[in-house]
Amino acid sequence: MAFFGSSFLLVALSVAFFFTNVPTFAEPGRNITDAEISTICSKTLSPSFCSRVLTNKTLHANQTDLHGLAKISIGLALAFANETHAAIDPLIKAARNYNEREGYVLCSKNYEEAIHALRDAQRMLSKQDYRGVRVEALAAAAEAKACEHDVGIPSSPYNPSPLQEKNKNFNNYCNIIWAITNRLVE
Repeated sequence: MAFFGSSFLLVALSVAFFFTNVPTFAEPGRNITDAEISTICSKTLSPSFCSRVLTNKTLHANQTDLHGLAKISIGLALAFANETHAAIDPLIKAARNYNEREGYVLCSKNYEEAIHALRDAQRMLSKQDYRGVRVEALAAAAEAKACEHDVGIPSSPYNPSPLQEKNKNFNNYCNIIWAITNRLVE
């Protein structure tokens, strides 16, 4: 009879343990709320840019969890980096002198490195290496900063660089990734 009682106790404790831990299993899959998006965006360099990006209805950010939001953000940054990289080639061809041409060539290489860093961030995200994702987002943003230096941004108001706004927006995308992964690391 004592064996039956101890077996029943073990089964009861196992069932109780399972049911008390169900919410923690479901937590990572919980959808993002508007309040959480607002909190994430408040931690970025440009909260209005972040909010505009993450509340865009075509993204369906409220239909994913934090990990999914990081995946979306990396995809957006990668698409923007590819778009910016493609925009540099015509600038190289239209350069007025050797220094300007070399600046754009170096900037093109910077964006190749930024694209590589974001692809690494995607791989790290799939492994749930959130600290690694954060490092790669910062590395990608550093490449955009190097591009600014290579082409002489800030440029004069009379001769603005065509890449100035693109670099600024790319940095904002990378900053969104950084803010999201900070939440994932917590």
